[in-house]
Amino acid sequence: MRVLNVLFFLLSPVFVFAQQYEVGIGFGASINSKPTNNMYFRGDLVAANYATQLTVLRNLKDDFQVGIDLHVLELSRRSSIGYTNDGYNIGADHKKIVYATYASSFCAVVNKKLYMDENYFYFGAGMGLAIARNNSKTLPVDASYEAPDGGFGLTVGLQVGYTLNFSNRFALNMEIAARYYDLDYTAEAPVVRPYTNIHYRIVAYPATVGIRYRLGYQKKLDPQTGETQIVK
Repeated sequence: MRVLNVLFFLLSPVFVFAQQYEVGIGFGASINSKPTNNMYFRGDLVAANYATQLTVLRNLKDDFQVGIDLHVLELSRRSSIGYTNDGYNIGADHKKIVYATYASSFCAVVNKKLYMDENYFYFGAGMGLAIARNNSKTLPVDASYEAPDGGFGLTVGLQVGYTLNFSNRFALNMEIAARYYDLDYTAEAPVVRPYTNIHYRIVAYPATVGIRYRLGYQKKLDPQTGETQIVK
């Protein structure tokens, strides 16, 4: 109930606060670290993965915003080292070791904004829940291993970005983030003995470019007074 109350506070469409919102979508690429703990197939080579982002932000002050951020990306690496599992060869084949085809992080975020003329630079932090999904019935043609479906856990991270206005309503947004995932599965960890369920930690670094839409107003910095003004 407390989580629902927080979401309602951030996202309820009350007209008097409508001008305080920004909605954004972005697309880009991501890389990730090696998984830790009992994920045996770690991969020693970085792989380029897709990344998408959806953001809803509420500007509480001229230079401070809170909101909800969703990243969906792939977690994978490549390996120059060959592994064997149940008679199958994994790695050393230029194919990916896929930990999650769809790794989703749902974060509550806070950002500090630094205005530069009509545009702004921002940095902040986020915390929330993560879900890792795979189609465990089908192995992609570019993968030599795919982890089981159903990872779940916590995520925390940082983000830094730049928002460039090109109209009163729309802006170009560029963001680089780091998301730390701590994922537990109900599936058994491969190779590891004694038998135990999969549990690993991993860090992803998504970089996205997208569009932000402002509801109600645009901020503009007055170069003479140094104060921000609201432009309808």
